[in-house]
Amino acid sequence: MITTLETTKAVLGISDTTQDALITLYIPLVEADYLKIRNVPFSLDTDGTTIIYPDGSDISASLMIGFKINQRADGRLLKSENIDGYSFSLEGYSGTTNGYPGAITSSIKKFIDGR
Repeated sequence: MITTLETTKAVLGISDTTQDALITLYIPLVEADYLKIRNVPFSLDTDGTTIIYPDGSDISASLMIGFKINQRADGRLLKSENIDGYSFSLEGYSGTTNGYPGAITSSIKKFIDGR
């Protein structure tokens, strides 16, 4: 897989286990999204089976998972929340690639027509 539970938790600063199942669920989904953005398959090892991931792809994928965890069903991110009176505000985002903010996907090397 493109990243691990441990790497994702380290990148996102998560120290408890409450998000473990969700992170594990997102890893293959985010890898598929990463490949869509990249637009070319990952390289194979000399035996033709082991995938060699680009440098930093685990960090990008972890940030993509963090984005998914914090994204609401309507596509906006929670900007602030007040627990006592339960008020919250939502923030949209712009400059996206396949639904992820450009600040996250800008580190993914993109290929045109699979080249």
